[in-house]
Amino acid sequence: MPLLYFFLIALTPVTALAAEPPSMGAALLQASWALLVVAGLILAIYGLARKRLMLGKAGGSAIKIIELRPLMPKSTLALVEVRGKEYLLGISAGGIHFLADCSGAAEDKPDFQTLLAKQP
Repeated sequence: MPLLYFFLIALTPVTALAAEPPSMGAALLQASWALLVVAGLILAIYGLARKRLMLGKAGGSAIKIIELRPLMPKSTLALVEVRGKEYLLGISAGGIHFLADCSGAAEDKPDFQTLLAKQP
C-alpha cells in the first residue's frame, strides 16, 4: 500500500505543484462567474417548480376568494365563489365550516342579519 502512494506522488506533475496562485482580479472574476451560475441554477429550478407544481396563481381557476374578514386571531369569514356560486365559509383552527349559500340575483340577496337568522 505505501508503494502505491509513492507511485501516485511520483507521477504527479511537478508543474501543478509549482503553479502560481491566481491574481486577485482573476479570483474575483472566477468567484463572480460561480455566483452567477449558482444564482441561474436557483432561478431555473424555481421556475420549473413553479410551473410544475403550479405555485402562485393558476390561470382560469374555478375557485376565487372574494373577501376575507378576520373575526378573532384564529377565525375568519370567507366569501368564496365556486363556478359562479358564492358561499360563506367559517375558517377556524378546528377546520372549515359551510355557513351559507349566498348565490342568487343581486336584488334578492339578503343582508347579513337575515342570513344569520336563517341558519340553525
